Amino acid sequence: MLLAACASSELQQLLPPQPIICIGGPDCDAKWGRAATWITTNSTFKIQVRTDTSLQTAGPVPSETTPAFTVTKVARGDGRFEITFNGGCGNPYRCVPSIAESRARFAQFVLGEGSASELPSAGAPAAGR
Repeated sequence: MLLAACASSELQQLLPPQPIICIGGPDCDAKWGRAATWITTNSTFKIQVRTDTSLQTAGPVPSETTPAFTVTKVARGDGRFEITFNGGCGNPYRCVPSIAESRARFAQFVLGEGSASELPSAGAPAAGR
């Protein structure tokens, strides 16, 4: 019985999170700021593109399992925006941490439900990347 509960909990964590929706103004400003904080804290790569609607890290490096990230803020009408998260790594077989795990942790943090450095591999961005 305990094994089933554990497996169920792991599956629930890997399901895609609900969309991150914000209302233009203070709500979006706060969530966009949290998105940038999460990327800065959890990416090995530095942010190369930082605008009002896009955050993109350097990378990925061919054959490495370290993920690179892109976050966008897309207008959905009526003053609403959706913050989207994408990632990938140079290794075609896996990323560490997985993109599903990174996406779930990102959404949790941006929505105000967790701390920025919850990933096991979280650390300061590497210099020169």
